[in-house]
This record gives sequence, C-alpha cells and structure tokens, in this order.
Amino acid sequence: MVDLASLRDLVERQIWREKIDSLPRRLVRLARVAGRIGLVAEPHLERLPALAWLALRRGVGVRTIHAIHALRTPDRLALVDAHRSLTYRELEGEIAALAAGLAARLGVGRGTPVVLMSDNRAEYLITWQALTRLGARAIHASYRMRPAELRYVLEHSKARIVLVSEASHEAAASCQRDEPARDLCLLLASSALPAGPGALCWQELLHPSASPPAAAQVRTLETESVVYTSGTTGRPKGAVRDFARYGAVELSRVLERLAFRQGDRHLVVSPLYHSGAQAFVLIQSALGATLYLEPHFEAESTLAALSRHAIHSVFLVPTMIRRILELGPDRFLANPTPELRGIVSGAAEFPTALREAAIRRFGAASIFDFYGATELGWVTLIDGTEMLAHPGSVGRALAGQEIAIFDRDGRTLPVGETGLVYVRNEQTMSGYLHDRKASDETRRGEWVTVEDLGYLDRDGYLFLAGRARDMVISGGVNIYPTEIEEVLARHPSIRDVAVIGVPDEEWGERLVAVVVPRADRFDAAEVEAWARAELAGTKVPRRWELVSELPRNPTGKVLKTELRARFAPLAR
Repeated sequence: MVDLASLRDLVERQIWREKIDSLPRRLVRLARVAGRIGLVAEPHLERLPALAWLALRRGVGVRTIHAIHALRTPDRLALVDAHRSLTYRELEGEIAALAAGLAARLGVGRGTPVVLMSDNRAEYLITWQALTRLGARAIHASYRMRPAELRYVLEHSKARIVLVSEASHEAAASCQRDEPARDLCLLLASSALPAGPGALCWQELLHPSASPPAAAQVRTLETESVVYTSGTTGRPKGAVRDFARYGAVELSRVLERLAFRQGDRHLVVSPLYHSGAQAFVLIQSALGATLYLEPHFEAESTLAALSRHAIHSVFLVPTMIRRILELGPDRFLANPTPELRGIVSGAAEFPTALREAAIRRFGAASIFDFYGATELGWVTLIDGTEMLAHPGSVGRALAGQEIAIFDRDGRTLPVGETGLVYVRNEQTMSGYLHDRKASDETRRGEWVTVEDLGYLDRDGYLFLAGRARDMVISGGVNIYPTEIEEVLARHPSIRDVAVIGVPDEEWGERLVAVVVPRADRFDAAEVEAWARAELAGTKVPRRWELVSELPRNPTGKVLKTELRARFAPLAR
C-alpha cells in the first residue's frame, strides 16, 4: 500500500530542491566548475572504460574518490605526513586492505562504532576512509582528551575500538584498564606503541586480500560520521552526518566560489577530528590534491610548511592566523608563499581588524571566511574583497542553502533585525547521537539552528551577533558581545578580547571586557574613553580584566563559560 504522507513529503522536498537550486542551474555550475578547476584538462581517455565501470559498480562519491584517482593519476602524490608519503595508488591499496582487515579481524561492518583518536597522520585518514567503505560509524575524538572525557565518549557512542597514536595512547590505555571497559581494543597507529593485550598494530590489520568487502561495493550504503561538538557548555553532543552521499553537486557549490584547482597542494594543520578540517580533506581529495599533514599547529612551523611545500591552500581558524601574522616581517621574508591563493578561515569569529591585517599580508584574493557548523554543514562564504565592502559579514549563502532569521516564537524577522539564525539545506546533520530531545530542539520543521544570533542585510549578507546564550541583558536592553568585541579589537593596545555579562543587582547584568593586552601597560580609562566615542553608552564595558590568554577550545572558540565562572564571583 502506498504511504501517501511519505509520497507527499518526497514531492514537496523535490519541489523545494528545484526552487533553491534547479537542475539546469546545477548542470551549468558543474560544467563551469569542471572547466575552472582543470578537470577537462586531464581526460585520460585510455582509462575511461575502467573509470566508467568503477562508477557504475560503486558510484561516484566520498566512498570512491581515492579509487577513482588511483585509476586516473596513480603516481600522483596523495598524502604526506611526518612519517611517510603515499601516492594515490598506494593510498587506495591501504584503504582497501584496511577495510578488509577491519572486517575480517575485528568484525567491523555496517553501523559499528570506531573512535578515531589520533593527531594528524596518514593512519587517521586511511582508517576513516576504510570505515566509510564498510558503512561503519566513525567517531571523531580529540587526541587531547583526558581519560574521563574519553570514557564519556566511549560510553555514549558504545564504541569498543579506538585508533590511537602516541599523543592519545595514555588516555586510551587508562580507559582500557578500567573494569567497565575491559573489552576495549586499541588500534595502534604507530609501531612505536606497546602492543600488549587488547592492542593491535595497525599494520597487522592490512589484509592481503585485494578484494574489498562486499559492503564496499554498495553505493547506497549509509556511513555515519560523528563529530562531538565543542562542549563549551555542558556535555558534548555527537552530531551525526552521512558524508558518503555527498557528490559532485555539493562539491560544485563550494568550488564555484573558492580558488581551488585539481591537483593542488593543501596543508592540514587544524585537527582532523574537527569538522572544518574534515570538509577540506574531502574537498581536496575529490580534486586529487596532495595533502600535507602537520601533526598539530605551531605558527612558525606552519609558515615554514606553507613555503617549503609551495602550498596552494590551507584552512586556519582565526587564532592561528593571528599567531602567524605576529611572527613579524623577517619570518615572512625567510618563508615566501607565492603559490598560496587560498587561506580559508572559519569555526570562530574572524574580527575585522584581523581580517584587514591578513589581507594586507596575503592579499584580498587569498583570504576567505565562511559560516557553518558541524550540525549545519557549509552555509556561507565571503572573500577578502567582499570583507572590505561588507565589514563584519560572514558572507552570502552558497547555492543550495537557505538562511532565515527567526525570533523565539518562530516568526521570520525582517532585514536588519537580529534573531536566531536558521538554515535549510541537504547537508544538515541527521541528529545528535542517542539524543532525540536535543536533536528536536535544533529544528523547526526542515530548518536547523545552533543558537547563533545574527541578521541579514538587503543584499543577503549574513552578520553574526554571537551565541544566544552569550547575549547580555542589561537594564532590559539586549546587548550582543560580538559587536563590542569587533570595536575593541581595533584598539592598538588590545591583542585579543572577549566581552561577557556578569550578574548585577541594579542592571541585571554588567558588561566585563576580558583583555589580552599587546604590552604590559594597559590604560583602562583611556580605552574606555575611546570606546565611548565608538559605541553607545550601554555597550561600553563597566569593568576591564587583564589576562595573558583567553581560554579557547581546539577550534578557536572562546570558552565564555570559563570566563563567567572566573569573573562573575568578583561582581559587586
């Protein structure tokens, strides 16, 4: 019997898709992007029969991109880390061998949760891709987690296999020794790690069979990739997305407005457990790029890597950009970057003053910022020229994305009015792992929010005003800290700043500016007088606190809960 409700939903969904990104528009964009990135320049006609057979059997998408490049450009360098280099032929061979080994030795298959807890190295990416082919559930976890944090992720995700490196082995081994986690299996990314009971060397799992498991042949197999949110308040939640179904249409929406090319060299310094780094790895892998993995970020070594490898693009959170720019002119003279044409930022606020400094150093054509989230996917993009014309904006929606501003009651707000930012697209998460209540709280029908506040201008540019939980209400007036931080960051004596609200008996909340000064001397009275000339009186902080660094999570977001906990008890 036909389910009329489901059929109606399917028809309405298709109508909506055609409305925001019609088939003719998609085809034109695909053709234009294919020409610009150089795809038609390398036809490889002699390999077309093998490529066509692969596409027919297994589809074209995340699950097959490395197999496709192994056929098209087998000897092109695919992956370089601190330990080894792999061509696309070698990389595809290891992915297939590991998928076979995981299935044969550990019974990994559809839906099996496996935690990836390693610094940036080849084994992380190979394991992730092998899990994708098996339809397994890849759980991305910070290699900096302490045992208690990892224990929560293991219990919540129900995972019993963990990929570990030297950076994460101690925490994972501690969990393994715990009574409830006796059956935990550690998959060792490095041969230098002790292979005791309950541990398997990664190389041991490389199955000699050249045939991939049956699951790897199924193009419609879902693959869940789970990224635990930053956890800036409360316990982190696991956002579930299926990257395996993304294909050329989704890729073209981003490439239409980015300076990426086929066969580029891309530097990975942001941690691979972060959804931003994952998105760029998938995009660059689809383009047949060479990925250079740095184990972690350090400003001077990153600048040196950009120069040494003649890197074309890199994803950096704003804090990383700030630290690179602070290296000074002599370091840039010693490490020229003439090939660099794409520094893409995201994941945290990119202040106007910092944007302008980056543009002066690298040029407007090379600087990009975007708005997105683990839960939302990639929503907007803005380049350096637009940044100068629309200061403070995070850009216009990409093709296939819709943005709306709602109030708390679900009413659409007009242009210029601040409210909750909602997004509708085909890339939003399917929900939070094992948390239906939290999943439902993010949605209004097909619209999804992560509780960001913002507004749209008449040209469709999105401006963010911070998180809803960070909004300060003083004397009954809504105050958005992001606006104040943007202004204060322009003062020459301020290196970094965060504005919070603390309890106040008279006003409800009082503004406090937590400042990282550029020098030992900081004149609060002078800065406050300057701020009063730039801001309305209600937006000028009443208190100034000096710190050496702002607390941030690994993706660069300021941990304002920590600042409130530290400075709220001092309120008078």
